[in-house]
Amino acid sequence: MAAQLTLYYGCMFSGKTTALIQHISALNLKSNELIVLKPASDNRVSSSHITTHDGKKHACLIHDANMDLNEVITPYTKLIAFDEAQFFDKTFLFDVKKYLLKGIDFVASGLDKDYLGRPFGLMPMLKTIATNQHHLKAKCEHCGSDAEFSYRKLDNKVLMLVGGKEYYEPRCQECFNNI
Repeated sequence: MAAQLTLYYGCMFSGKTTALIQHISALNLKSNELIVLKPASDNRVSSSHITTHDGKKHACLIHDANMDLNEVITPYTKLIAFDEAQFFDKTFLFDVKKYLLKGIDFVASGLDKDYLGRPFGLMPMLKTIATNQHHLKAKCEHCGSDAEFSYRKLDNKVLMLVGGKEYYEPRCQECFNNI
């Protein structure tokens, strides 16, 4: 059976990291069979864990431009999981494709749209090669409908502003466009 890329994506507060942790846990892999990564730019809570907004966490390695996956993958590696996939660079996509061909499964979570509603970072490319895709939604902070957008509450034009409820809220398309 070919290796698979499973992708959990959606807006802020849609449960992406929770789904990623549940996916990892359900496989019941040994520690030497699993690698969990998060980007160096995600410095919100912990440098050694991926963490959900409600406090669930899983140990991880920090991925930066200098990391060589060859140095952490072993013959026992079955799964590579990565959180905040939108922050990984395009060269990481080559690693994903290479190790999928070598039989290692991947699971990722991330924002599919930036705060302006545009495709974000690596996510559009991951969506084209994903075997399984799970589009998660939050509840709109204004009307309670399904939210697919991450509205930035600050007037700040920086594309990558890492944060939580202090900077962002989930919104449906109508509230995102009209409020």
